[in-house]
Amino acid sequence: MFSGGKSGGTQTLVLKKQADADLPPRILELRKKIRNPEYLDNAIQRIAQVISNHLIDDPEELKLRN
Repeated sequence: MFSGGKSGGTQTLVLKKQADADLPPRILELRKKIRNPEYLDNAIQRIAQVISNHLIDDPEELKLRN
C-alpha cells in the first residue's frame, strides 16, 4: 500500500507492509524470485541484451539530444 505526503516542497513516499496472506499468489512468487541472486543476475543480463539489441538496431538512439 502506498501513501504520500508533502514535506518541505518535496513528496515523500511511504510503503506500508502488507500481510503475505492478503497478497495475490503472483506477487508472492515474484517476491521469492527477486530474493534469488541467480534470478536477478539473469534478469539484469536479459535487460542489458534487450537494450543492446535496441541500440544496435537504432544507432540514432546513441546520439545526445538537446
